[in-house]
Amino acid sequence: MTEKTNSSGLGDPFVPSPMRDNWYQSSSFYGSSFALITSVDETGLTNIGPYQLSFPFEVIKRRSWMVISRPTSNTVANVRRTRKCALNFVEYDAAKIQTILEFGYPGQPTAEKMAYNTFKLVDSPTPGRGLPDHPQIIADAFQVFECTLDVERINENPILRDSASAHLLLNIDNILLKQSWLGQVDGRGDRMPRIALTYGFRGASSFWFGETQPAYKLPIPDKGPKHEVVHYEANRIDPEVIFSLEASKQLTGIPRAFLRQVLEGIVRQAKARGVAQVDAAFVTELNRERR
Repeated sequence: MTEKTNSSGLGDPFVPSPMRDNWYQSSSFYGSSFALITSVDETGLTNIGPYQLSFPFEVIKRRSWMVISRPTSNTVANVRRTRKCALNFVEYDAAKIQTILEFGYPGQPTAEKMAYNTFKLVDSPTPGRGLPDHPQIIADAFQVFECTLDVERINENPILRDSASAHLLLNIDNILLKQSWLGQVDGRGDRMPRIALTYGFRGASSFWFGETQPAYKLPIPDKGPKHEVVHYEANRIDPEVIFSLEASKQLTGIPRAFLRQVLEGIVRQAKARGVAQVDAAFVTELNRERR
C-alpha cells in the first residue's frame, strides 16, 4: 500500500534526484525572479533576453550582479562586445508572459524579436547612456540596473573565465526606480512590486511562470535591537560613513521606532566633522555632548 502524505510532506520519504545538466531546473525546483536584459546588437538595435540565473553578487562596498548563461547566446555576445547592458525587472502581467516566453527561444536575431515585442523601449534618462553604445531600457519595468561588464575581474578569476557557462560579472553603474516606487524601497511604505516569477524549463516542453501573492510585512519584535541588527541598519545609510561593531553595540538600547532617526543623526554629525568611521569613542563623545 502506498503511504499517503499529509499537506506538510512529513510522510513522504526523500529519494535521490538524478544529477543532470541545468540541474537547477532538471533535477530540482528553483523558483525566482528574472531579469529582462537589454543589450545592443551588431546592427545597433536593442535586444531583449530573459534570464533566470541572474542575481546579486557583491552587496557590501561594491554593487555587482552575476548573470549565468549559455556562452552562445546573443545577449552574451552583445555584452562581451559592448560591455554594456541593462537589467529590467517587470511586474507580473499575464498579457506579457507570452512575449517573455518567445524572447527566451535561442538563436533569434533582434529584428525578429522586435517584430512581436509588446514592451516599449525608451532611451535611458542617465546622461551619456544612450545609443549607439548603450541599450535602451524597458518603459514597463519598475526598476532598471544599468551595468558595465567587468572584463578585468572575469579574466583574473579562472572560475569565471574558464567555466563551460558564460559568467557575466556586471558592475551596477546606476539603479533606476519608477518614481512611485522610490518611497517604498526601504520598507516604510505599504507596497511591494508584484514581481513575476519563473520556475524554468520543465519536461522538455514547457516553461513555468507564476505571480507572487500580495506582499505583507511583519515588525521585528522590539526587544531592544541586537547589535547585529543595529550594525546592519547603520551601514546601509551612507556608504561614506561606516559604523564599527563596537559602536553598534553601544546603540542597542534605542527603541526600534527611533533607531533609523538616531542613526541618521549620527551619520550627519560624522559627515559634518569629517569622520568616515563611527567608532565607540565617537558615540561616547556624542552622548557626552547631549547631556
